[in-house]
Amino acid sequence: MNRDRQVPIQSLGKAMRLLDILQEQGRPMHLAELAQLAGYPKSSVYALLTSMRAYSYIEQRADGRYALGIRLYECGRTVSAAWDISSVARPYLEQLAEQTGASAVITYLENGHIINLEQVAGRSGVQVLSEVGTRLPLHATAQGKLYLATCSDADARALLSARGMPAYTPHTLTELEPAMEQLAQIRRDGYAIENGEYKIGLRAVAMPVHDRDGTVRYAVSVVGLFRRINSSEFEEAIAATLAAAQQIATALGYRENIR
Repeated sequence: MNRDRQVPIQSLGKAMRLLDILQEQGRPMHLAELAQLAGYPKSSVYALLTSMRAYSYIEQRADGRYALGIRLYECGRTVSAAWDISSVARPYLEQLAEQTGASAVITYLENGHIINLEQVAGRSGVQVLSEVGTRLPLHATAQGKLYLATCSDADARALLSARGMPAYTPHTLTELEPAMEQLAQIRRDGYAIENGEYKIGLRAVAMPVHDRDGTVRYAVSVVGLFRRINSSEFEEAIAATLAAAQQIATALGYRENIR
């Protein structure tokens, strides 16, 4: 009885090993090569691959080689969507806030919505951020401008025209053409800066965070009472924010070299 229960567990372990080999190699493989790397008889490998093909976890190419199947991609998408971005990002936000002394935030960017998801206050303890769940304006925040820069010019114009560009401070851009010029600069730089445009005295930098499929769905930012955007402390904040954005993207499963 005990031995019978072990058989399917062993078979499952062998199947997982074959999937691991295909992932590690990053290419379709012939039966003989898979069997050699796994150390299993070809007959056993063939039986396992055939079973996994039936459920689309494995596919067989026209030349006979085996590759990872579409079902694994679908599972990966489901797992990725279920992950709590706040939990994933939290340790990196804590490190970013400690490094810069400013507040760190992860923001959701999609379909024209800019929403604060999680934040960590800087060392000063001064609360300079909007509350978690707050929707931020597109034209007056680093996160909003970063999102607009990921859009086409036509879509960015349409969003700004539909939402309007009210002045939050004397520094807010309220005209369309200067805003479009700023978006072009953001695309060249790879990040967006806010210079007292949403709240007087606050300056921020926002970096894109790619999810597993390469989509820019989040932004990581630091927001603080920086004296100037051309100061050394602000340049250091830009570098630290870039590092945090890359670390969070990696934790979400993004791999730049396989985009």
